[in-house]
Amino acid sequence: MGNKLAKAVVAATGLPQDPVEREFNSLLEKHGKNPESLTLEELREVMADYLQTVFLEMQVENSAESA
Repeated sequence: MGNKLAKAVVAATGLPQDPVEREFNSLLEKHGKNPESLTLEELREVMADYLQTVFLEMQVENSAESA
């Protein structure tokens, strides 16, 4: 699957490709994953961690606004 999967994920966002690709590759690197050999299970791991981070940031932001 590899690079095809990484490119499909970036394209599916519908956002400008270059910044999304840089961010996505940065996430993969942070998790020690290679876009050339990325598997679906690895993608799930990376995205689950990313979503957890986003949700925590939103929670902190909402808490700060309510205070």
